[in-house]
Amino acid sequence: MSVQTFVLENGEWVARTVSTFELMNQKISEEPKTPTSAQPRPPFHAVLTRTVVDSPIIRWVLPVQLRSARRNDVALISDHSVQICELGHDRQLKDIVKKNDFGSRIRNAVVMGSPQYSRKASEPAEDSGHVKTEDLEHPLLPPQLLILALERGVLVFLFLQKDGAGNWTWVSSTHKVPGKRLVYPGFHMAIDPSSTFLVLACPEDIFVVYRLEQMSVLEAKRSEPRPSFAPITGKVSRNVEGIIHKIEFLHPTQGHTSQVILLIILVQPEVSRLAVLEWNSWIGLKQTLKKDIKGYRLDEEYRMPLLVVPLKVRNAFLVVTERITATCSDILAGPPVFIQFGLASRDSTELHLGTREPLWTAWTRPIRHPPYHAKKDVIYLAREDGLINLLECGDESEIETSVSMGSVDCNIDTAFASLFHLFADVLVTGGDSGPGAVWNVEARQSLQRIGSIANWSPTVDFAMTNDLMNGTPRKQSANPGAVAPSSSGGEVPLRPDKVFACSGRGITGAIVEFRYGVQARIGLDLTYSSNIRHCWAVSNLGGSDDGFYLLLALLDGSTVLHLSSDLSEASEKDNDTVPYDLSSTTLAAQETSGAIVQVTVNYITIVTPSGYYQNLISDVIKDYVAVVADAAVWQDTVALAVHSGSTFKIVLLRIRDFQISLQHVFDVQGEVTCLAIQTYCGILFVVAGLQQGDDEPTLALYPTQPEHQCVAPNILKSDKDLIPPAFTAGIPVDKTSLGALTSIVCAREEVSGSQVVAMGTKNGYLVTTSIDNARPGDLCLKQHRFGASPCYVFSGEGVEGSDAVLVCCDAELAILRTAGIQRVWPTDGDRPSMPCPPINSVAPLHRQLLEYGKSTTILIAGPRIMITDLEHRPKPVPRYFPVGGSPVNIMYSSRLEALVTVVSKDGLPSLHFLDPVTGCDLSQPLGRRRVNGSYEYSDVDYIAGLGNADTRAVCMATWTYRYAGISGNWIVLALRRKQDESLLLIISAESENIPSQTGMSRRIRFWTKFDRKIRAGPISAVATDESGVFLCVGQDVQYHIIEDNKFKVLSRHELPSPASCMRVVDKRLHAFTTKHSLVVLDYKRHDELGYKEMARLHTDAISRNGLHSIEVGSPPRAITVLSDPMCGIHGLWAPPDPRFPLRLIFQAELQASVRRFARGFTRPPWVSDTYEPRFGCIDSGLAGSDILGLAIDGSIQHFSFLDQRAWRLLRFIQNMALVSSIIYTHPAAADSSDEEDQQNHYHEVDWYEPPYDDSGLKRQVDGDVLQRCLDRRALEKLFSKPLAMDRLRELLDEMDKEDVLLYLGEAPFQDDSYFELAYCILSYYLSPVL
Repeated sequence: MSVQTFVLENGEWVARTVSTFELMNQKISEEPKTPTSAQPRPPFHAVLTRTVVDSPIIRWVLPVQLRSARRNDVALISDHSVQICELGHDRQLKDIVKKNDFGSRIRNAVVMGSPQYSRKASEPAEDSGHVKTEDLEHPLLPPQLLILALERGVLVFLFLQKDGAGNWTWVSSTHKVPGKRLVYPGFHMAIDPSSTFLVLACPEDIFVVYRLEQMSVLEAKRSEPRPSFAPITGKVSRNVEGIIHKIEFLHPTQGHTSQVILLIILVQPEVSRLAVLEWNSWIGLKQTLKKDIKGYRLDEEYRMPLLVVPLKVRNAFLVVTERITATCSDILAGPPVFIQFGLASRDSTELHLGTREPLWTAWTRPIRHPPYHAKKDVIYLAREDGLINLLECGDESEIETSVSMGSVDCNIDTAFASLFHLFADVLVTGGDSGPGAVWNVEARQSLQRIGSIANWSPTVDFAMTNDLMNGTPRKQSANPGAVAPSSSGGEVPLRPDKVFACSGRGITGAIVEFRYGVQARIGLDLTYSSNIRHCWAVSNLGGSDDGFYLLLALLDGSTVLHLSSDLSEASEKDNDTVPYDLSSTTLAAQETSGAIVQVTVNYITIVTPSGYYQNLISDVIKDYVAVVADAAVWQDTVALAVHSGSTFKIVLLRIRDFQISLQHVFDVQGEVTCLAIQTYCGILFVVAGLQQGDDEPTLALYPTQPEHQCVAPNILKSDKDLIPPAFTAGIPVDKTSLGALTSIVCAREEVSGSQVVAMGTKNGYLVTTSIDNARPGDLCLKQHRFGASPCYVFSGEGVEGSDAVLVCCDAELAILRTAGIQRVWPTDGDRPSMPCPPINSVAPLHRQLLEYGKSTTILIAGPRIMITDLEHRPKPVPRYFPVGGSPVNIMYSSRLEALVTVVSKDGLPSLHFLDPVTGCDLSQPLGRRRVNGSYEYSDVDYIAGLGNADTRAVCMATWTYRYAGISGNWIVLALRRKQDESLLLIISAESENIPSQTGMSRRIRFWTKFDRKIRAGPISAVATDESGVFLCVGQDVQYHIIEDNKFKVLSRHELPSPASCMRVVDKRLHAFTTKHSLVVLDYKRHDELGYKEMARLHTDAISRNGLHSIEVGSPPRAITVLSDPMCGIHGLWAPPDPRFPLRLIFQAELQASVRRFARGFTRPPWVSDTYEPRFGCIDSGLAGSDILGLAIDGSIQHFSFLDQRAWRLLRFIQNMALVSSIIYTHPAAADSSDEEDQQNHYHEVDWYEPPYDDSGLKRQVDGDVLQRCLDRRALEKLFSKPLAMDRLRELLDEMDKEDVLLYLGEAPFQDDSYFELAYCILSYYLSPVL
């Protein structure tokens, strides 16, 4: 017997037919000759991988009261995290807290305990009437616990409680599962209705039953002086004959609360059996499980059911197979008797993508009053294509009602649940394809969609708004302020690249834009007749109308809008119906002590419940030629910036008994550009921004009390005071480039109690300083570049604490907190493709709408008024462009400024051009034909070559053609046909401006310029250079050029396996094959006769399955990063000498396989402005750019490359975190069952710091672990032992090439300085990428 295979001979893969004897004895060929010269040493590269966007796939939705009986919580559980949300009175899900530090994949989840929902709006939770209100809100133990089974064999019990700062924190208890016998623990998991027993099983032949402690006992132990939390009291394991297909607890007979019934379906060769175990909860487990488990033989049609649903009546359960639904009752009486019934089913919906009938995938039980379940049970069944069926089962008959509830517009997998609400059922649906949703189900009403759950999986391709992956430099803007100088000599764009991906399948398919930050949900969106400068929300003092007022500052006046309390009505008030000055622009307004103070350009108005008082400013200050430029109000103090003649002055006014008096006048040098009033060191000051000609801006403080001196008249003293954030030694700051101060906001840090002053500047900078009351002279100033236009700051009063500052610049909104800066993304649930509106002003609204929470905020965007609810924590905020089909390829064309995507609609491929800003489809496909020597164009549905059901798009690329005096900018599209045929399309496209009344300002006309049929085999990859096109046809790489308007194959080369992607790098072709790693070809070499041929330069000595690749760095340190289907990442280096094979320099393992790599400038401007390679970071190629990878599960990974010093330090920190319970719920060192082994494992030096590994197998740093260390400020606890701290100092001394330690303190350096440097390094590597 012989086989044909590829072997590596002399650095090339050669096809050979060998015998099995040769194959087994490894005598396929002679050993390749080793070059006489020594192999060059490869450069050192390690890789730091981190998740910047988590996978959106939700596996389970579980209603669970983890906080108290007053909370209506739900757990959204994915593979690696648990997100707790609360269902509000408005039926919207609001994020509460997230946990993702399990260190292992979540394999299963159940809820322990019984819920205690209130049946009436004014009624307390059941069985809790004797409990105090504060005990209901903050109990020692909530009504329920969440139980998770982790992949590495750990059970985790979770609930939530508040810490001293009022934040929700996790309380957990873990239990190790015996992994030697239980393979894949948690594959099956179920809990009995009384929450007394938990069963855990694997798909093999063994299960384990755990006895759980009663909730009342657990709560009593939590109240002891030394609280404990150990839910498991015992366990028994049992072997069975066959593979466990299903295992569930059935509900006991009515009134027999101690009865436990366990149902097991065992699959054996050619037969399946149903076994039932029954016992009383007070009997020992070992005695019960000693019984033989034979079971009853099941008929073939019930052999492997899809679902087994325990019912609450008659010990019954529901069985759902591919074609049959049936019930089985009284299982304890003898062999099972199945009674089939029909579902009120419908035909497949548009969401079904398979060729067979859709399957029923999930079920949920709506929450009813407990006595209801004594005689009846209700179940919702869900089908994968979105159909939902309602079943009612009685205690005297089988299925009483089967009603189709209709279909929902999303696929349903295992994520399906019914949540409690006083007046309706609320269903949460989700799947692994497309977004999920929240539905309201009222009696005798159709399903009503009331919310969405983001999900952009599956994702098959993604792109950024640049042409870097096509080898084209980034197109710079004509606006000189659109780029900022980089410390490495290049330019960094202030507007980051956008990231788009192909999302979903079928009618839910869309192009999704990845955005990350704080979501602002728009509840009310109004449009006024003119642009609005600013807005204030004030109460309706003494008015008869319900609701509140919005005082709007316009360009040449003011106006007042009235809004009802429920936001259902809005109206503009007439001038004579409101007590405000509407004739001039409002500069400041504040509501305090039962009165409202309005300051306009001309008047100061005081409004009270009994009337109003209006004073002309010129009369008050006795200056009738003065012009008020700015104003500030604080309780009874008013400050005015007045321009009189050629000078500015600050006028201080006081309000006493609704009378305004002149308090003091401060003469200033220069121009007053902004004003604020704030307490500093216990004294109330007027804070002013001053500008003197072209000199540096000045921040001055003027006391409001005459007995105090004017302190710190110039806080911005010298350049050394103003440093970039996180000790970034980057661009020297020239404060004259900041521009004048535009606005000032003062906030208080909750943790330190110090004062934070935030200042916006004319040239787009945010300047912040932290003033400590204990050390008022110790100032630390920082600057952040936000954009090119003026930057304005606003108070974030009420937005998650008192330290928030909102920043507007370049029509974009961001929020500054102690934890950092995040973008704010306004979203509208009814318009998922809505672009971010150009925000120019912000105002708080929580005082007028207390029932909506403290984060209610007004956003102003020109004439638009948006009332929004700001989320507390940053998260992905995707934006969807529906395309009506399955998008399969995407790229960005900077020439057309459009996204180019191929969409399959009903199996027909079509090409589309989308505007990345508006999401509009700009496509105008044209047919072209030659008539009398010229071309005629006509509108068509599909260009030539598309619109055929037998074709499927494979890959797409841009072609910038420059050859023989001919130039062109084309799109190359490769399609695969049946019978291993392919079609190559060369497409021309051009942008055309159209009249604005059509709704679009432009459209893109495109047509097929060339097409070529390829009959030699299927095309798997495409690449281009200036002269031709590279095609991988089967295993043959062909280089096609155009001669006489025809394609000609100039050269070719046979690969060992088909290429998954190809790219031209430094005039060499990199072909990444599906089975044989990377092949580097020289396609410009000439032979003796002058003909071009492709010569193989480098190959990999190891066969690696490939998905995608990207080049990093520049020669001679350039490397190629490859991804494979087994979640691996490989870094390969090509030696300068082609006689040597590729060298592996690092290898990493991720949670999911990377499907595509891309490079771009994605960092926000306040990060990219000062970001440069430092602290051992190796430049990835283009200055300021980053490399992202799109994983199969929809997550996005970021890759940073480290030198040896950085790798040793960061890996050292990671290794310390892996064995610490501070970072992980169940640390790695605790996996060992032997306590002595744990101690040896923990103190082993190699565990802390891996030795130098020339193979590259250990050169990975997990950035997700480092992120937890940074978020929790955990380094002090991780390195509390002297030996570990000594090593940390050594590694930090090696890293401190910028003398940061000298900046932090004088030698000898204290531990605090080392920790601060370590946090600085972590902050650098983990800075925001999106």
